[in-house]
Amino acid sequence: MIKNILVYKWNTDSNPDLAKSLLSMGYAIVEFSEKFEDYHMDAAFVMKVMDCIQAENIQMVLSWNYLPLLASVCEMHKLPYVSWICSYPQRALFSKTLLYHCNHLFCFDRVHANRLAGLGCENVYHFPLAVDAAAFEEKRKEAEEHAEKYAADISIVGSLYSANEKWLETEGIPEYVRGYIKGIEAAQSKVYGYNFVKEMIKEEDARNILDKTGLSLGDMYFDNPVRLVADLVNEDIAEKERICVIEKLSQKHAIHLYTDEDYQGNETFVFRHSKINLHVTAKAIESGVPQRVLDILACGGFCIVNYQPEIAEFFEDGVELVMYTDMADLMQKADYYLQHEEEREAIAKAGREKIMAQFSLRDRLSDMLRIVEEGMG
Repeated sequence: MIKNILVYKWNTDSNPDLAKSLLSMGYAIVEFSEKFEDYHMDAAFVMKVMDCIQAENIQMVLSWNYLPLLASVCEMHKLPYVSWICSYPQRALFSKTLLYHCNHLFCFDRVHANRLAGLGCENVYHFPLAVDAAAFEEKRKEAEEHAEKYAADISIVGSLYSANEKWLETEGIPEYVRGYIKGIEAAQSKVYGYNFVKEMIKEEDARNILDKTGLSLGDMYFDNPVRLVADLVNEDIAEKERICVIEKLSQKHAIHLYTDEDYQGNETFVFRHSKINLHVTAKAIESGVPQRVLDILACGGFCIVNYQPEIAEFFEDGVELVMYTDMADLMQKADYYLQHEEEREAIAKAGREKIMAQFSLRDRLSDMLRIVEEGMG
């Protein structure tokens, strides 16, 4: 039976409630936060992980998202490595180490879970994300003291991806390829619930783009140039879509935009005191429910989000949150719900109740550990 767990922390990319929840469930937790130089090759990092495993009698390694170095260490020690994949895209999810027997991959997005299974990964599970209900209850109470500072009609928390490299402008990419990619981006930006970018890219063009941009992956990765370029295209679409949403809505309404630096960890206060919390899901997330949507609802915030298959599967539109299907639909719904406070508050209340009932982090971790232990025989 698993008792001692090493939890790897990726700094700001880690869920701070993972270790705390496991501790409350009776597990012995060792948090490990050493930095690494390369996903596959870092001898110093590997030695520190191995020393920790030996010294603390570790029986399982867990990380928020996938790190090939941890998979390699666990494969050597014949320990289960559990990766709860919470975001996409990730270059690490092209690593050939995904095929290791030690891996247990819990993926929040059903489409990507199926892709991993299709690669030949042994233990892959579609596993929606969750929240620590007790932690959010404490944050909600604290948020009441900050109502005036964070009150807003419409708030957006998240990156605009404006710092991303403009890869399509790289010298040597033919003009017809640039034009074709821009056409794909324009078409995909109008479609919610199905991503066809990868189906529209030719392998020859993809290899040319990766060669010119220097973004090709090495021998430790699966050779999938079309998927790699599709991820780049989807990041471009996400940047343009979020900027477009802000520009359109700001013509009629005051928009409060909080980037990672702006809210300084106080997103709970933003979610609680915004009349509308708008989330525009990155196009690379093909079906899953993003963590931020769950966090908004857990705070008792009212959420408008683009249509996603799994959001429609787990939540009732217009009852627990609100989904939009295009820009005109978003504009109309933003106008409507800003004017109908009682409906807005009822939806926010129902959304929070759904999260508390069905998206408990403790329950999800209990299911995860049960699956891993059963797999160990």
